[in-house]
Amino acid sequence: MNTELTVLKRDKAVSQGDTIRMLLNESKRSSRAVPIRRAFVQDTVPGPRLVTKPGSLRHLLRSPERLELFLLIHCVAARGPLPRGRVDGDWGVTRRSETWGRAAGISFATDGKASAAVSRHLAKLKELKLISTAPDGRMTRITKLHEDGSGDPYTLPSGNWEGSRKDIYFKVPFAYWEQDYYKSLTMPAKAMLFIFMSQRKPSFVLHKDKQFASWYGISPATVGRGIAELKAKGLLYEFLTEQYLDGSSIFGQSTGVRWALAAPFDLNVNKTDREAAAAAWTPEGVARTALRIASGVPVLSEALAPR
Repeated sequence: MNTELTVLKRDKAVSQGDTIRMLLNESKRSSRAVPIRRAFVQDTVPGPRLVTKPGSLRHLLRSPERLELFLLIHCVAARGPLPRGRVDGDWGVTRRSETWGRAAGISFATDGKASAAVSRHLAKLKELKLISTAPDGRMTRITKLHEDGSGDPYTLPSGNWEGSRKDIYFKVPFAYWEQDYYKSLTMPAKAMLFIFMSQRKPSFVLHKDKQFASWYGISPATVGRGIAELKAKGLLYEFLTEQYLDGSSIFGQSTGVRWALAAPFDLNVNKTDREAAAAAWTPEGVARTALRIASGVPVLSEALAPR
């Protein structure tokens, strides 16, 4: 996204990029990223056992504009002013329909027609129980709800892995908009990007089977196209090759590849994995790794054996 404001002309609307930049700046997010609960991508069923189900993301994949509208609402909507006697805000935001229309690519009209177009997308998000709306003068106040589509009020996710599974979240960096990925990526690529970010792992194995696709409520074709595009654009790269025991192999072992997201989408790593990665690069960690590798090589293993 161009960081310089385009030339302003009287009676001429600003560009989509300028409108998005305005909204990002108004969000006042020092982290330059938007937290989104994992439940938006893949929800969990309450209970002692981990049982998952597809999240609301699958319902937005046929409309790039609606997905962008949802993400931007989450970015801008902050805890509102507190009415007398209340201790919680409403996590709402009020902007003109023209602003939402330009930012999400829904409508660039300035003659009043943007209102109807934006309202149709807001109505769908309301149907999915991802937002609520209310009149605010001549405009509409949009309040974000819990990302799991339950209709519950929004709360700030804690990210505590020992707490509710519903509080695990990932971050969408502002670079998603600032570097124009919102325009250059197709919906299959966006779907896989959000799925991989939501895993919060430094690396992962790629799955293209029907079962994996069913976990997120998308088609195997979407998974395949999305992965291929992320690789082609350099956003998904081969992290390492590993060997593992495999009883179905004639040699009793197989080789697999682990993949990772490239910058700027490599920011979602859980605390445990982040600390383990940091420890691996200390002198002690490097020494332990070297000994583990050497123990698997006969010549080196014999040399290291006590005499």
